[in-house]
Amino acid sequence: MRRNTLLLGRIAGVRTFVHWSLGVTLALLTWLLAESTLPNRLPQATTSQTWSAGIFAASAFVLSLLAHELAHSIVAVRMGVRVDRVTLWMLGGMSELRDEPADPRLDLAIAVAGPLTSLAIGISSLTTAFAIEPFAPEIVTVTVAWLGTTNVVLALFNALPGAPLDGGRILRAWLWRRSGDRLHAAATAARSGRNIGAAMILLGMAEALTLGSAGGLWLTLLGWFIVGSANRELPTATSTGEALRFTHRVDSQHRSKE
Repeated sequence: MRRNTLLLGRIAGVRTFVHWSLGVTLALLTWLLAESTLPNRLPQATTSQTWSAGIFAASAFVLSLLAHELAHSIVAVRMGVRVDRVTLWMLGGMSELRDEPADPRLDLAIAVAGPLTSLAIGISSLTTAFAIEPFAPEIVTVTVAWLGTTNVVLALFNALPGAPLDGGRILRAWLWRRSGDRLHAAATAARSGRNIGAAMILLGMAEALTLGSAGGLWLTLLGWFIVGSANRELPTATSTGEALRFTHRVDSQHRSKE
């Protein structure tokens, strides 16, 4: 993921990169909006109107993804956790931290910042669409409402309780607080993420095969990414936790012999 990226600059002190695959998402989303979503809602709209609205909506959505990821990073920096970079790519964005949060409270604060930001953007956009509806062109209100709805869905999706989603980090923080064992909490969140990803793959394949929907293929790809990320996190958390428990047992036996 670090390869083939372009440095946009530092935003709020955080290095921000864009992967080339984000262009695929931007182009595909613009096309779907301009040729399918908006014409279905507004059959009277012209091609130039739907394409202009599609470009605006897709670009605004990418900016909202950036705001989501920067929210994680800004909260982390303010709480003393070093941030390496933020990267936007085909399936969203990633905030890469150099340090692990020192306690469950910090872990939770960093995790919830992203979904809360997406939710705030979504509610603000929906409120704006409702406020301007009496006097703005219909294509404008529909586009702004789409942006709001999409951000609300993004917030809810990211709240699913499985790593690497934000909800998985929230689950990890909650389990860490209850048990005091961060690594066990991380392993549980990774297993939950693996199950969620597998369910998404099955649902996506079923949608693609039965309905012929491109959305099913996208859901399958997203599920595959979640399963892969969860599988990469699970061995690290498990092996590190076992190593620490082994060291603890050895130290305890050594002290008992003394």
